[in-house]
Amino acid sequence: MENRVKDYHFKHFREKGWVNIDLDLDDKYVDEVYFSLKQMRENAISKKYKFGRVYYDHLLDFNLAAIELPFNNNICTDIVRNFFQKAQIGSILNNFLDWKSPVNVLSRLFCMGNYNYRGQWHRDTENTEKMFKYGNEGKIKIDTIQVGIYSENQFGFRILKKDYEVGRKKTILKSKLDSQNIGNIGIPINPLNESYDMVGGTKGSILLFDPNIFHQGSTAGSRFDFHMRFADGKDEKYFKNDFQDFNVVQHLKSDFTDNFPDSISIIKRQSHKLRLINTFNYLFPIYNIYRMLKDSQNIKKISGFGRPDILSNTLYQKTLD
Repeated sequence: MENRVKDYHFKHFREKGWVNIDLDLDDKYVDEVYFSLKQMRENAISKKYKFGRVYYDHLLDFNLAAIELPFNNNICTDIVRNFFQKAQIGSILNNFLDWKSPVNVLSRLFCMGNYNYRGQWHRDTENTEKMFKYGNEGKIKIDTIQVGIYSENQFGFRILKKDYEVGRKKTILKSKLDSQNIGNIGIPINPLNESYDMVGGTKGSILLFDPNIFHQGSTAGSRFDFHMRFADGKDEKYFKNDFQDFNVVQHLKSDFTDNFPDSISIIKRQSHKLRLINTFNYLFPIYNIYRMLKDSQNIKKISGFGRPDILSNTLYQKTLD
C-alpha cells in the first residue's frame, strides 16, 4: 500500500474534485529540483528549444510561459529525471485511482517569468455529467485526471466549487454553452470569491483534480510546476521512460525525435506590436479596458457568472477580489 495516500485524501477528492498529496521528499532536495527547472527554462531560451508556449510576451523580456515535451532528452536535466524516480507519481495514481494502468497523455512545464497571470475559465474535458461522481468508496472512479507537481509553494488555479457548477443548487452557469461563452470572451472573468477554491500546492507536493470541472489558471509572479494529464491505459501497449513509474504516449518518450503531433505548440515570440501592448498594459491596464468595451455585449450575456477582471495580467492583479 502507498503510505502517502491517506483515507482523508479520498474523502476530500469526492467532496471537492481535487486534492493535494505530499510527496514526502526532503526540502533541500526539492530546492535542487526547483533550480534545475529554472535551468531548463534558461536552456530552452538560449538554445532555442522548439516546443513550448508563449502567452504574454514582453518587449524587452522573452516571457516563455511553458515548455512542452519536458522529458525530451533535448531539454530534460538529470536532476529532473532523478526527481521522477524518487517521486513515484505512478505509485500514487495506482493506489488512488480505480485504473488498470495510468498513462501520461500530456506533460508540460509551466515556467512563466515574474509576471502576474490569469487565463480564461475553461474545462480540459467536457464530460460534465461525470463531475463529482467518483464512487462512494474505495479508489476514485474517473476517466482522466490532471496532475500538478510543485517545487515551491504556489497557487496555480481557481476551481469552481461543486455547488456553483452547472445544474447545481447555487449554479452561476446557466448551461454548458454558458461555460463555452465565458471562455471565448477577450478578458478573464472574475466570479464571486465564495464560488471558487484557490488551489495549487506546497513545495514537494502534487495536486490531483478532475479536468471536467470549470477552472482558471491564476498565478502571482514566476512559476515552475509540471502540468500533466493521465488516462487509464487499460492494459493497452504504451511506452515508458526508464526514470518514471508510469506509461507515456509515444511523443512523451525521452528519446522520441520524429513526427511530433501537430497539437504540440511550437515556441514563437509574439509580434513587436503585441509585446509592446502587453508591456504597457501590465503597468497601465488601458488595453484591458478596451477589450472589455469591445466585448461588452457578450459580457452582458454571462453577467450571472461574474464581471470583467480589469486588473488581470497586470502588476495590480488581485488574488481575491
